[in-house]
Amino acid sequence: MYNLLDTAAFWDEKYINDEIAWDLKGFNPVFEDLIKGNEFVKPGKLLISGCGKGYDAVLAAKFGYEVTAVDFASHAIEFAKKIALKETVDIEFLTEDIFQLDEDLAEKFDYIYEYVTFCAINPERRHEYIRKLSMMLKPTGKLIALLFPVDGRQGGPPFNIDITSFYREASKYFQLEFSSRKIRSIKPREGKEILQIYIKLPVKNS
Repeated sequence: MYNLLDTAAFWDEKYINDEIAWDLKGFNPVFEDLIKGNEFVKPGKLLISGCGKGYDAVLAAKFGYEVTAVDFASHAIEFAKKIALKETVDIEFLTEDIFQLDEDLAEKFDYIYEYVTFCAINPERRHEYIRKLSMMLKPTGKLIALLFPVDGRQGGPPFNIDITSFYREASKYFQLEFSSRKIRSIKPREGKEILQIYIKLPVKNS
């Protein structure tokens, strides 16, 4: 089962068959509050990992962010491109495996936004994923992690995220700046997600 999660075909089939319960059919209100509030972030270069149909990417672009949006599923990217065109925003869309992103993107981004990708990938690759996100961020760049689900559910995807375990893994590359459950989650996800913001740590010389 886990190996299927590493293939684009698995996710494309989900979009083709409309088996995409994670799709909010609009931007995430938690993400909207964050970029409108400007307390922890301000316009800069933003990578959205697992952008899906691109609603959050379009929202960020409207608020002045230079957005690169990545997703494994070509059907999702094609939909996202149509939304961006309709909303007249400029976004760089990449139909790529996040684990295989080009080294030219290393340390390119001020921010990375992670939502419902960590919970969907092969759980055996979670450390690899966090390390990859760290590589993509500029020094002192920030990881915006809206973690869902954190309700202890069994099975998946989406696979449960243990907050303590995530913090332990993330702390190898980042320092936690902010954490809160007091967020404007959509009703079905109230109490099942947490917003955390991490700052990239300086790379230790070997």
